[in-house]
Amino acid sequence: MRDWPGREHVETLRVWPVLVETVTRIEEHPRLFVGAFLLGSLSRGEGDAISDVDLVAVTDRGAWDAAWQRRELLSPGALVRFDRVEGGVGGHSWLTSELVKVECLIAERGGALRLKGDVVVLVGDESLPEDFERTAPLTREAVDAYAADLRTRREISDVEAAYGDLIALLRRELRGAS
Repeated sequence: MRDWPGREHVETLRVWPVLVETVTRIEEHPRLFVGAFLLGSLSRGEGDAISDVDLVAVTDRGAWDAAWQRRELLSPGALVRFDRVEGGVGGHSWLTSELVKVECLIAERGGALRLKGDVVVLVGDESLPEDFERTAPLTREAVDAYAADLRTRREISDVEAAYGDLIALLRRELRGAS
């Protein structure tokens, strides 16, 4: 796994072992995946005790179906998995036994995925992000509105909704303490 500005901080977080294990699994399946990107707060070298892991596992052109069929290779031992396909991109997310949430998109190189904000190539060709459309980063409000819409449409499980509520409560508590 490559270095990036802020990695030293991310290595101190409880998500670090989960990130390393997941990226290792991606690397162990080169017929399915050609690379991986880190997104979100961890890609900026930020994050805290309750951050999740936001990844993209990139498949080669024509390999998405095979990778999607074998997506559980990325999440052995998960307590629960949350899968969703939307707009040609698969979202394979899970909670580990340590209650770390991994949100791993599975996207075909040059496919429908639009990269928003900071991206760190962890494995694979450094130029992989160039195969995807880039857009402005999402605001916290846009992320919250998207999550609320999924809840309204009942497109997330009760467990995923409860986990999201827990994280929101913890964030409020942590902000109040600082």
